[in-house]
Amino acid sequence: MDSYLNLFIDDEYPKFIDKYLTTDTLNRLKHVTQFCGCDYTNLYSPLFRYTRFDHSLVVAHMTWHFTHDKKETIMALFHDVGTPCFAHCIDYVLGDYLNQESSEKNIVDIINKDNKIQQFLQDDGLSIEVFNDYFNFHILENKSPQLCTDRLDGVLHTCYIWLHTHSLEQIKEVYDNIIILENETGNSEIGFKDITVAEKFVSMVYSYAKELQGNADKYVMKYISEVVKLAFKRDLISLEDLYIKREEDICNIFDKYFLSWKKFNKASSLVRTDTLPKNRFFISFETKKRNTIPLVYTNTGNKRVDLISDYAKELYDNIKSYKDTKYAYIEEIKSLD
Repeated sequence: MDSYLNLFIDDEYPKFIDKYLTTDTLNRLKHVTQFCGCDYTNLYSPLFRYTRFDHSLVVAHMTWHFTHDKKETIMALFHDVGTPCFAHCIDYVLGDYLNQESSEKNIVDIINKDNKIQQFLQDDGLSIEVFNDYFNFHILENKSPQLCTDRLDGVLHTCYIWLHTHSLEQIKEVYDNIIILENETGNSEIGFKDITVAEKFVSMVYSYAKELQGNADKYVMKYISEVVKLAFKRDLISLEDLYIKREEDICNIFDKYFLSWKKFNKASSLVRTDTLPKNRFFISFETKKRNTIPLVYTNTGNKRVDLISDYAKELYDNIKSYKDTKYAYIEEIKSLD
């Protein structure tokens, strides 16, 4: 983790964030994995455990690097505090496959329950109401396909930690080329100084977006969401448990009460097919399409990379048209029990 995190830490270190790292609210995120449960199966082999805490810390350092704004950096640090265990799998539980925005609790509601954070905010001259302006912090967050620090880390850590398609050196080259530009709506947005480096980032986006439209990721999230729903039905856990318990504790419950959980843990291959499977737990559905199309500085104004690069346009066209097989399943898992 340190070798990845250190890529994003400025020489001018934002010492004011350190006190927040001691809070219970943030430390809960050390027990929520970033990859929505993909750490719990051998279908994937992440280089190391990357949590929502790690992601929040990286995004905070990125945001400080580009803005040197205390308010936006603190917002970045807390942007995921409403995330439940297994993250977007719980959106599936709630029936939200396409937007994946239903499961996160309100940041203000959470901070209102943490007196330590409220005191630290007061020490930093900030009001809790600042968290109501989440979408006004355009370096941290904006609508897809625009680039922001939250989405930037999503692409970079997926390619390095999860998919192993790009190295730390390649990530550093991309990161060091990013600057703040003005976008089509007149807002600030991070983008690239050089089209050649922007194209290298597009290759990362291609790996990231294609995987998250693929059946392996969808199978993992759907399987976990169905186990969670069945655990609700059997009163093994509650929805609120997902916001207060550790993922590993909930996984222990799954391991005890669901025979398929061990098979899920050990599974290292997914069967992809266009033929309807029989006597298997299988997946076949559409999910959220994740993508980002960055700005690039040019002498004639800032342009989206797909408008000025044939290479980028081809990759984005491939992302749009990509379809995995209609069905997928793990051979050993016939049912959730």
